[in-house]
Amino acid sequence: MDLDELDIERDREGFIILKRTYSDLYKKTNYLSPVPMVINRIYEYDIHAANLSMLKQSGKIDPKALSILTKMDKKPREVAVGKMIRENKQFGVIIKRGILRAREQLFRENQLQDYEVLSIKNDAVFVIGRKLKRTTFGDVEFRLKNQYSLFQNIDKIEFYYDRRHKRIDIKGVKDEVVHHPDHQNGMLQFFLTVFNYAAMDQRDDLRDYLLDFVHRYKAKELPYQYYRELNAANIYRTEIELSGYGYNLEEIGQGDLGMINPIYNYTRFILPVIRYYL
Repeated sequence: MDLDELDIERDREGFIILKRTYSDLYKKTNYLSPVPMVINRIYEYDIHAANLSMLKQSGKIDPKALSILTKMDKKPREVAVGKMIRENKQFGVIIKRGILRAREQLFRENQLQDYEVLSIKNDAVFVIGRKLKRTTFGDVEFRLKNQYSLFQNIDKIEFYYDRRHKRIDIKGVKDEVVHHPDHQNGMLQFFLTVFNYAAMDQRDDLRDYLLDFVHRYKAKELPYQYYRELNAANIYRTEIELSGYGYNLEEIGQGDLGMINPIYNYTRFILPVIRYYL
């Protein structure tokens, strides 16, 4: 077939314009798809020892220093590299540019399209629907870190649900808050139940659960842990005011629920979930 018979775009001089065949979202350091929910396999890839890998690949770091850093555990290595960046800003530039190039390689070699990219968080890429075949490029390796069954965005808080291991990762709330025992035994149990029903497409069971849950939450009939606020404050809000200021508690027991104000978790999380599924 003659080239002139093909649908080819040319510039003013007649040269063929080569079009990119993969998403240009790789250019974004931080990105989140506008879709509010995904029920599909989601794969999180991130670069193994990202900063060190970029420095190694650049050839701009002293071999002796590189050898020492390579032998370090993760935390001390991150501290050491952070110190190097503060002392030499050029290292920061090298790392930033290297991660950008690595993301482009990942997108190009796997022909990633916009609709397949759920999220980008610097050196981490969340891919919808398929495992990637090419993930190693010289000294740079994108490792499969997590696999999820469902994603939901609730008021700019990102929830990633792993049905196989019955766990949730949350972006937008500090890990130390999410891992607090009260949340693990409280609101996280709510999300686990909701997302499991949603992932399994058990809509009638989900509806029944939500209606019962809301009634019991408002009546303060649930275990007290459900009423700890899932936010940076991480407190129990009370109905009590002292000299015009709200009175909050770090710890309570089941017998204290009468004075608890449950509004935060209800308006921030429970009500949006109800509106979405019901």
